[in-house]
Amino acid sequence: MRTRTLALTAVATVGLVLGAAGQAGAATGGVLTVGSAGGTNVNVNDIVKGAINSDFVFTTSSGVIDCSTGQFTAKVTANPNKGTGNAVESITQLHADPANCTTTVVGTFSVVSVEINGPATGNVVDGTSPKLKVTSLDEQVTLASFLGNVTCDYGTTGSVTEIDGSLSNTTNAISFATQNVNLISGSGLCPSSGTFKGGVGPVLDTTQSSKKVFVN
Repeated sequence: MRTRTLALTAVATVGLVLGAAGQAGAATGGVLTVGSAGGTNVNVNDIVKGAINSDFVFTTSSGVIDCSTGQFTAKVTANPNKGTGNAVESITQLHADPANCTTTVVGTFSVVSVEINGPATGNVVDGTSPKLKVTSLDEQVTLASFLGNVTCDYGTTGSVTEIDGSLSNTTNAISFATQNVNLISGSGLCPSSGTFKGGVGPVLDTTQSSKKVFVN
């Protein structure tokens, strides 16, 4: 009886090991992977981050805001198999460090804060020219002026429905060429529109030992 019990236990153990191996093998083929293209999938709820690697530059008719350091953070909410849909990210941080920002906007003398005002949505489109398409973006910029702080929110509203960033597996970065943004809210001192450019990277999956993120 003991021999039979041990045999059944061994069979069950082998089954569990094979099942786990099957699950591990299935965790590839997603739009987003870590370590390499075609590597292990980025999991839903993983946190991905990247530092500014190319200045965030916001240009308006009244002047330019330039920030050289900051952070991008997002939570992955969907990562289907490549070719079947887009990976989706909830972007919770698009931050610039005020100490490393400058402003030439008329009537202002320093940058107080540059922060995302509520999560934006990022859709990762795979293929030969992968992109991050950002919607529902509200980036809040506060500047110090001689009349007090001026806060302007810019992003995707009105004629601007999204901003697009190019994704690279060489640098594991997101690069935003000149993108239009519109004023969402702010005082009469805020220009009605402007442009944004910049980049972040390398983008790392901090949930998976800060491995580099690739798009497939």
